[in-house]
Amino acid sequence: MANPVINFDHMRVGKKGGGKNWTKKEVAAREEAAKKFERKKKLKLRIPDWLDDSARKIWRKTVKDMEEFGVLDKVDEDVLGIYCDAVSKVQEASRLIDEFGYTETNKSGVQVPNAYVQMSQRYANIALAYSNKLGLNAESRARLAKRQADGETDPNADLFD
Repeated sequence: MANPVINFDHMRVGKKGGGKNWTKKEVAAREEAAKKFERKKKLKLRIPDWLDDSARKIWRKTVKDMEEFGVLDKVDEDVLGIYCDAVSKVQEASRLIDEFGYTETNKSGVQVPNAYVQMSQRYANIALAYSNKLGLNAESRARLAKRQADGETDPNADLFD
């Protein structure tokens, strides 16, 4: 079960909402930051051609689940594709681990971790790293909202003007 999202309506001055007492200034800053993420029109992301069927299912689910947050953008398509591919590979490695076990016997007769275990770990690390980059978990979305509320700016923002 996913963690519930703390709505900005729950951030009341002096009341607990997400683990702390909020000041009027903090509440106002967070509400203002949240307004910046409101999308004017519905965004249609295109699934990269190179994703397999399993990764495409993950893509559709992720985009649907993230619609309400509005953090994904057209420039994120390939990065999201890498995330979906990694999650798909973790699922496949998990299936192979279930089929062949966590260990295998090498040529010397010694029990060693199955190669699928390492594959699963590598792709899980990739998926976690990309989920943080894309704002696909609560912690990364909270960090983004906090940076916006604190008035932090992107040092590279002027490169795109």
